[in-house]
Amino acid sequence: MLIIDFKNTAQAVMFAMPGPGQKKETSRVYRFGVDIGGTFTDLVIQDGESGLIQTLKVPSTPDDPSEAVLNAVRLAASDERLQIDLGRVVQLIHGTTVASNTILQGVGARTGLLVTSGFRDLLEIRRHKRYALFDAAYRKVPPLAARELTIGIPERVGADGLVVEPLDEEAVRRAVVRLATAEVESIAICFLFSFLNDTHEKRAEAIVREMLPGCFVSRSSVIYPQYREYERASTTVVNSYLGPRVSHYIDRLSAEVEGTGLKAPLQLMQSNGGIISAAEASTFPCRIVESGPAAGVIAAAYFGSLLGRRNIIAFDMGGTTAKAGLIEDGQVRLASGQEVGTGVNMSRLLTGGGYFVGAATVDLAEVGAGGGSIVRLDEGNVLKVGPESAGAVPGPICYSKGGKRVTITDANVLLNRIPADHFLGGKMALDVASARKLVDSDLAGPLSISVEEACGAIVEIANANMLKMLRIVSVEQGYDPQEFCLIPSGGSGPVHAVELAEDLGIREVIVPPSPGLLSSQGLLSADVRYDFRRTFVASVGKVDLAELAAIVDEMRWEGERSLQSYRIPASSIEISLSAEMRYLGQAYELTVTLPSDGFDEAARLEMIEAFHRKHERLYGRRHAEGEVQIVNVLLTVIGRVQRVEGTPEPIMRARTWFRGRPVDDCPCYSRDTIRAGHRWQGPAVVAGQDSTLVVPPGWNAECDTYGNLLITRAGDAA
Repeated sequence: MLIIDFKNTAQAVMFAMPGPGQKKETSRVYRFGVDIGGTFTDLVIQDGESGLIQTLKVPSTPDDPSEAVLNAVRLAASDERLQIDLGRVVQLIHGTTVASNTILQGVGARTGLLVTSGFRDLLEIRRHKRYALFDAAYRKVPPLAARELTIGIPERVGADGLVVEPLDEEAVRRAVVRLATAEVESIAICFLFSFLNDTHEKRAEAIVREMLPGCFVSRSSVIYPQYREYERASTTVVNSYLGPRVSHYIDRLSAEVEGTGLKAPLQLMQSNGGIISAAEASTFPCRIVESGPAAGVIAAAYFGSLLGRRNIIAFDMGGTTAKAGLIEDGQVRLASGQEVGTGVNMSRLLTGGGYFVGAATVDLAEVGAGGGSIVRLDEGNVLKVGPESAGAVPGPICYSKGGKRVTITDANVLLNRIPADHFLGGKMALDVASARKLVDSDLAGPLSISVEEACGAIVEIANANMLKMLRIVSVEQGYDPQEFCLIPSGGSGPVHAVELAEDLGIREVIVPPSPGLLSSQGLLSADVRYDFRRTFVASVGKVDLAELAAIVDEMRWEGERSLQSYRIPASSIEISLSAEMRYLGQAYELTVTLPSDGFDEAARLEMIEAFHRKHERLYGRRHAEGEVQIVNVLLTVIGRVQRVEGTPEPIMRARTWFRGRPVDDCPCYSRDTIRAGHRWQGPAVVAGQDSTLVVPPGWNAECDTYGNLLITRAGDAA
């Protein structure tokens, strides 16, 4: 176990809770943010009086992730350096991968599905796109609700929302008996056009709950109330598939945490970067599928805002994967839906390989290139990196936990890009000799190259894979990376970040304090957030603006009501409005921001022009005479949480490799000794207790007053 105390250092000034006046010692309160990673589980503790951040790491427990959370909470109370009074913890925010892992591992609930008669094959047919067009052996992922558990119910609501055929309640009852006999644990309900008229779905849900009171039930008019039948059905089924497992995890964790003496209610990070209560996460588990990865992007946006940086690419490289997200003009870029269960996807053009989830999600690209990614030679003796990972157990060879396969971390250690004597602040010894022996026998020997050359090639291949990922969130979306700064996080992120920035033409890299814990810190900087959607198909040029305003007012009222239980003052509530729009005849939409100060003829023209601009930026053309349609109206309500806002001496010098070239006597600095105002030039390595930063030749570094490390190209202003 590792405890990191940033007291009396620049790193201590990160977040602070608000409060009138100076609090007494007896009234001190704490906020906890806990994030589960592939190797370590991180707990960030914020002192509500001073804003001081203290952190600790415990090993993750893959067989039961909640055990690592409990270990971290107990350690915070028992360790003599921390001695946190758990009774004074007022907030516990958790980022979890339990939902995504449930899908990836195929261990969700046995789920039944009720659909409109004649639409039993919704999940089988899906969309026309083939995920692997030229792979003759490719097979679609199996539906989460098997065909034999999908039952058609006689009923029909028309496209105008009027009932065409009444609901056959006896058919519903027969279906429930059949599903009960099949021992389903959850049931999803998705009838045609229920987003316009949910009377039939409501009645079917009531019958299911009456006959199977212990069954988890999801209906599409609540889970994803918008048109496109497959997407609505898929989202509802995913919610039901996850419900029993996720709710059990949350309920058990809440009870066990309370047993430690921590009475603060559990809250969870959503895929959209906001937080919700444990009860809501149990009811809508589809909203927390990307709970863990979202937090790192939120933290990057926060640290960037402290420095006045509004265009940011967030880059997180952990033990298993690397992820990237984009922040434009201070706003985290979101996607209106995502596919889960596909594994690593290296192109936005490849869709249809997983299960669609229609929940607002921080728009992330991902690649199987983490510190634990395994390196191998394929049948043609070509070096391959990832996506398979050594994980927490056995981990990299140098961790001495039984790992026998070379990883990216092993390569970085052998190149002295991660100083072995100062890993985790010198608290964890690394077995360099074993790593060197296996790199030589498994890779360097068969390739007839040196160990250093093999390790250099590993780093370059990993960088090339991550470079593709960074281009997905920037270039593929019509953004020039040179207009953004890069904020790395994760234990391995800063090791590779500056070289990646160099390849992309990015001129500034900002390394926050304790970048290896950035996701946990993001939990404490997240706001309460709810997203609402309403299908409203109309021509922008002809729409009745009063009707559009009435829909927005209704959604606004629903959004403000959702924040009431959080007791957030009106002055801290923000509402943003957007719409999914398209040219008449197109099949898919672009999300465009709508005016926030009402709708008039000037607003109508601005909506049309905003869509033209976005279409032109993404696809290089606009259809100026084309009719623009609104398809879905989107409203987001946010309850803002309040926050308070020389050259170091090297600890060692060593021969270190940068892109295949050795640098003799390269300085290595300790992150703990760097203070605000310190400046130095690359090449250099900065060893921290949670991560390592590599500064290549041609780059300069500076520590600002918040403890961030600003990395800029030589000759550029910091």
